[in-house]
Amino acid sequence: MKLDLSGVFSRLNPANLIAKFKAKRNDDDDDLLKEDEDLFGDLGDLDQIESDAAEREAEAAENDFDDFDDDSRDDDFDTDDHDDFDDLDGHPDNMAADHLGDLDAGFDDAPDPGDELVTDMSADAIVEDALGDLGEIDLGSAFDDDEDAEDDEAAQKAKLKKLLMMAGGGVAAAVLLGGVTWWVLGGDDVAEADMAADQSGAATPGGLVIDLDEVPPFADDTPIPGTQSQPASSARTGSMSQAETGTGLALPTASQDTSSGSPPAQVGGEVAELQQLGLYAQVEPGVGVVIPSTTKASYGDVPAWPAAEPLREAPFLTLVQQGEHGLLPVIGKDGDTSYDAYSRPEPTEKSDNPKIAIIVTGLGMSRAATEAAIATMPADVTLSLDVYARGLDFWVRRARNAGHEVLLNMPGEAVDFPFSDPGPNALMSLVPPDQNIEQLEWILSRTTGYFGVLSVYGSKFLTIEEQVNAVMEQLKRRGLMYVDGGAQDSLGTRVAYAAGLKWATVEITLDSSPGRKILERQLQAFEDLAKKRAVAIARVSADPGTLAVLSVWLRDVQERGLQLVPVSSLANKQLIR
Repeated sequence: MKLDLSGVFSRLNPANLIAKFKAKRNDDDDDLLKEDEDLFGDLGDLDQIESDAAEREAEAAENDFDDFDDDSRDDDFDTDDHDDFDDLDGHPDNMAADHLGDLDAGFDDAPDPGDELVTDMSADAIVEDALGDLGEIDLGSAFDDDEDAEDDEAAQKAKLKKLLMMAGGGVAAAVLLGGVTWWVLGGDDVAEADMAADQSGAATPGGLVIDLDEVPPFADDTPIPGTQSQPASSARTGSMSQAETGTGLALPTASQDTSSGSPPAQVGGEVAELQQLGLYAQVEPGVGVVIPSTTKASYGDVPAWPAAEPLREAPFLTLVQQGEHGLLPVIGKDGDTSYDAYSRPEPTEKSDNPKIAIIVTGLGMSRAATEAAIATMPADVTLSLDVYARGLDFWVRRARNAGHEVLLNMPGEAVDFPFSDPGPNALMSLVPPDQNIEQLEWILSRTTGYFGVLSVYGSKFLTIEEQVNAVMEQLKRRGLMYVDGGAQDSLGTRVAYAAGLKWATVEITLDSSPGRKILERQLQAFEDLAKKRAVAIARVSADPGTLAVLSVWLRDVQERGLQLVPVSSLANKQLIR
């Protein structure tokens, strides 16, 4: 009986095991270990195979022994056979061993698995021989790629470290070379000169040393013409008023002309008042300097207008009362109003020519512009002051001394607010009317001596009828005139007329677009408008170019067939549109 172990040999073929192992060599370590378990899983059945083979051999031997009868034994066995049988001791196990000998001989007839095997080896020997062949396999070859990757990464790190060390060495060498160069080329001389300058307190020829802590305070004891001598502290007090208003710290503003370096030519106490208002200040050491956009020199080409008779000094005590923020205009007991008291009288010369009025707006913010408007414009030109300017009482007095009547700007909310910002105290469209009345009282209390208000911005506020009604009623109670700034869709003049208020409206803004040629064309359009309507009002800014062109144009206004009059004289003489 032969045992067929071809399946076992095929599973134990080292070539197959090696092929399987190499097929999994590039997998992860966990997968490789799992495959190893699969490879050697087939070997786990060898013990069972060996046990089954032994059982079958024992069963076969027992069957042969049972079939062996006495007759056959007598006939077939000879003396030699008997001797051989004696050696077996008649034990069934010996008979099984004899059959196992035939089994060993049958190994030669088993299918050749492809490798040389010892045919007389037991199943245990077969397993040991197969495992021995597997031991010869280089298990480390499966991890060659990983080791090569680790070697490459280590080489790259070493190369990067080497490059960083070389770069650091280069930087250190450059610093060292720079230090040596500075030391060789005169670093000692500069250091010695700096030390000498620190000890002596003097500046070195090679540089400028400024110690702000050692700058002495400015003290000018030279008296200013027309005033008493004042200590430097009082001069600086006037300058500090600018810081208190949030516009700067002791800096000359656009309204200050310090280019000449000498006090202005005012007489009496005007210079001292300018100092107190922060409109005139000497430039002190350590104080920043702001170059204004317009200075006195900017209006050098604008000729001065002949002086006119001054208007009466304001305010009239019977026309003011104390308010929360200052003096407010009121109607006197005899019915006098601010319009009657502070407006400029109409020209005594009678003329049938069309009447025109011009308002110069935005004054008070720039000293140079305000002084130029007062000095270069005819007395019949009306001046309008910005409520956010400082020293409004001073400018009202200066304007009235030159014969000009004065309006006060009344800012309102614009359509494009906040891009067009009328300021923190403007009249707003969405607040309650009572709040706008409080804002109006703040505006009216900024100064005295004005005869009315000029609406500026206000393109949105003046379209709210409820708000406009409340404001017009308040202006009527104060005895003031309302001049509409010409905002589109404004209800100001219509409501003022209905309320019985003195009113007028601006019909054209002359310098709405910059440029001399544009301004000349606008003046021509203004002239044509006046001749068409018999009455026309325009407004301009105090720009140097505008005042220069306007001054020349006004000198021959009579030759143009027009008559220049104050705005107050055109109250209620325009058509409501």
